[in-house]
Amino acid sequence: MNAYPMPTVDFFTVSRYEYETSAVCDFSDCPRPHFCMGLILEGTANFTPVYASRETGAPVTVSRGDIIFVPITSRYISKWTGTPRIRYVSYHFTFAPGTGISESNNFTLQKITPQDFEALRAVFEYAHAHYGNGLSEQLQVLSTFYALLSRLLPSLSHAPERKYDERIRRAVDYIRLHSEEDISIPTLATMCNISTSHFYTKFKEEVGMTPVDYKNSILVSRATTLLLHGDFDSIEAISDALGFASATYFRRVFKKITGKSPSEYRKTAAEL
Repeated sequence: MNAYPMPTVDFFTVSRYEYETSAVCDFSDCPRPHFCMGLILEGTANFTPVYASRETGAPVTVSRGDIIFVPITSRYISKWTGTPRIRYVSYHFTFAPGTGISESNNFTLQKITPQDFEALRAVFEYAHAHYGNGLSEQLQVLSTFYALLSRLLPSLSHAPERKYDERIRRAVDYIRLHSEEDISIPTLATMCNISTSHFYTKFKEEVGMTPVDYKNSILVSRATTLLLHGDFDSIEAISDALGFASATYFRRVFKKITGKSPSEYRKTAAEL
C-alpha cells in the first residue's frame, strides 16, 4: 500500500489587516499566488469571483465569525464595509508540488461558518502574535494551522471535476510535477502512446490550451508566490529559478497570463 505523500508547506505566513469603514481589493487581473484562509473579526465583505472570460460568479458574503477560503489562482473583487472598522486575520500558504492541497483540488472560493468563533479567534490571534518568533513557537503556529486545515478540509466544496482522457491525464500530471524542467512535446506524446501531431491536438482539446501554455500557467502561478514572498530580489533571478529561457520571455508570458508585468504584480498583490 502506497503512503500518501507527507504534506510539505512550501510557503506560509500569517497576516492581520485593519481598515476604517470600507475597502475594495480588486484581484480580477491578479490571480492569487497562494491559498488564503481568513477569519473575519469585524466587518462584512462580498467576494465576487471573476473568471478568465471576464464573467463573474455568485458573490460570497462573509461577516464576523466566518472564515473565507480563497483557492490559489483565484481572481475576484472583494468589497469590505465596517461599522466602524474591518478586521481579519489570514493564513496564506502553499504546499510543495505533489503534496498537500493544490490547484488540482479545484476548490471554489467559499465561506465556512464555524460554531466556535471565540475558540477560533484565539487560534488565529495566537498564530499572528507568534508567527516569526523562535523555532518552538513557529512549530506551534504550524501545528495550529495543520489542525485547523485538517478540520476544515472535509467540508470544503469543489468545482465539478474536469475529466481528461486518461492518456492526456498522464501528460497533465507530468507537466505539473516537472514544470521547471525542459519538457518536449515528443516526450509527452511517447508517454501517452500517441503520435506527436495527434497528442498536440488532443491535449489542446482536453485542457483548453497547448502543453506549453499549460506549463507556463503553472510556472506563473509559482512566480506570483516568489514575487511576493520569495528570497529573490530580481525578476531575472525568479525567471532563472523557474527555468525560463530568458527574463524577457518570462515577463512576456507573465503579463499575458496575469495582465500585469512581474514588477506591477509585486506592487499590487498583497492582501486577501
